Order: sequence, then C-alpha cells, then structure tokens
Amino acid sequence: MFLAAVLTAAIFYNAILFRSASFVLLGYACTALLLGSCIFLAYRVRTLHCRITFPVSIAECGRPLAARIFIENTSFLPCMKFKCLLEQKNRFLNKKRRKWLRGGMAAAGSSSFDYSVVINNYGSYELRLKKIRVYDLTGLFYADKRLSCSGSVQVLPAMQEIGVHLSEAARNFLGESDCYDEYRPGDDHSELFQVRPFQNGDKIQSVHWKLSAKSGELLVKENSFPKACPAVFLLEYQSGKQKTAEKANAYLVILASIAFSMMDAGCPFYAAWYSSSRRDAVRVRVDGEESLFLFLSSYLEEPFQEQGTLAETYREKYRGENYLYLLHFNEKLELWKNEDKIVQFQEKDWKETLSGLEIIL
Repeated sequence: MFLAAVLTAAIFYNAILFRSASFVLLGYACTALLLGSCIFLAYRVRTLHCRITFPVSIAECGRPLAARIFIENTSFLPCMKFKCLLEQKNRFLNKKRRKWLRGGMAAAGSSSFDYSVVINNYGSYELRLKKIRVYDLTGLFYADKRLSCSGSVQVLPAMQEIGVHLSEAARNFLGESDCYDEYRPGDDHSELFQVRPFQNGDKIQSVHWKLSAKSGELLVKENSFPKACPAVFLLEYQSGKQKTAEKANAYLVILASIAFSMMDAGCPFYAAWYSSSRRDAVRVRVDGEESLFLFLSSYLEEPFQEQGTLAETYREKYRGENYLYLLHFNEKLELWKNEDKIVQFQEKDWKETLSGLEIIL
C-alpha cells in the first residue's frame, strides 16, 4: 500500500513536470484504486473472524499434525484471498518459529480450511494464530488483522528401554511414603494391607479380635509396605539461543528412556528440576505410566534458566529425606550416580551409547 501511494505521487509529479494529461488521468485512476482498496480492506477486516483448533493435544515428532482454521465471514462479499500467520513456540527451548498458511476463498458465512503442520523437535508447543492477512479484489493490496487464538500441543520424546538392575536394598527400601505396595505386606501400622486366617507362626498381637469374634475364627491383620523412593533423579538443562535443537532432542530422549526404564524395573523415584516460573525446585513421584507421562508433560512446559544449584536447592527443600541413590543428568549429557559419573553421551553417537547403557541401583 505504501509503495502504491509513492508510485501514485510519482505519477502526479511527472504529470506536473511534463504537463501530460495522460499522467493526470493515470494518477486519478491509481488514487481511486487506492481509496477503494482501503475502504474495502477496512470493511473486510471488521467482518472477518478467525480461530484455529487442533484435534489432538499430543503429536508425534516429524509426523503431520492436523490443524483446522475456521473463518467467519459476516459480510455478503466473499474473501477471495487470505493468509494466516501461525507461530510455534517451543516452551522448553524458548524458541519461536513462524509459518504462513495460505488460504483460498472464504464465502459469506462459515468456512473451514485444513492444514498439515509438521513439528520436528520434542517439547511442549504453544501454537498461536498471530494474524490474518486479507487481500482486496485485485490481490495487489492487503491488510493485517491481529488474532489471539491459540492451542497447546505436546511432542513427547521417544523412549528406549535400557538395562536397570535393582539391588535388594533398592527393592526393600524402607522410608516414609503415602503410597503402599499392593502385593506384599509390611510393618507400617498406619495402613492395613489385608485380613487373613490365623496361621502357625503368627504373633498373637496381630489378631483382629473384633472380626474374629464376628466370624467365629481367628483372623490376622497384616500391615502395609510403604513404597518409598530409593532414588532421586535430578534434571538440569539451561535453555538459550546457543542450544541446538539436536542436542535438546538427545537430552530429552535420554532422560525419558532412563525414567521409563526405572519405572518399568519397579523402582519408584522422584524426578526433580528447577522451575523458573515458581523459582524453586519441584518434583514428581514416578511409579507408573500415568505418573511418568505427568512428569514428562510437566517438565516440557517451561524453560529452565538456572544451573548449578539444583542439588543444593533440593537438599535444602527436602531436608531429612532418605534415599539410596541420587542420579543427576545435565545439559552436558553427563549422567551421575551419587558422586560417580556413569557415562557421558556424545552428540554424534549418543544413540549407540544409550542402547548399551546399564544402571545398577
């Protein structure tokens, strides 16, 4: 529009300079076209409304993600041409990427347009429709309308099973916990595991006298076994412009594989990291598939901007907590167990190193 106005002014200048009636008529024609386009675009922007939806909230890396844009045209004139600017913000990497989606003709009333969006990196994404660009009937001039509709999509990292071997100390770790084993009794008197008939060798103190009196036979109560966490998994990654998406993908796949394998081996643990939004260390207990995906979803939600103080912050916040192993995985792709470095992954061959990794807890 600005260039057209400059061109029109140049035509009038030449008309005055050369005293040409043809240039004057051409200048009037360009002026009429500009005014008509401005009025049309102002009307079109006011009568066009747009929103975007995504049928799923979890997508696969590198696979097309279906997106549908709904156009509400409240005028009687069709919109011959438009484009939408879609912004992808990776919360974990704190990076943005923009892409123009080209649309066709939007008739009066409601219209919908389907697009295929490909996300090539792991993370939690905010997909925001930033603006819609509307063209006039000639297709030469356009006007932008800002939008504020958005949606969230998570691309969870792939998980590879690795060898995790638990010692007897880890399997029978005793500690305070609100979760209890469903398959074996223990010594926690605050929770009842089951009531069963009396057997030789049972202590007389374990007899449930009320139920025994009602049933007419001796019944014994068994206490529950608390499922305490023998391990803590600290995660430290500092995002920034200098961090590459390839290294971030490797970092996420490695930590997801370790977390999945520990869960699959029957080792409950706390996954902890520093939350920049809360400005404090946060943790999630992982002891099943549901809690594993909760941990991954929460971890991908925000960038982590502080480094080097997570272990101290965690010990200070959860002072007095007992555990056997402190696993620490950082942005250098180093995996530590207590004070010993187990392995350092290289960016070139980290997949081969991961496939042969074994962790003994």
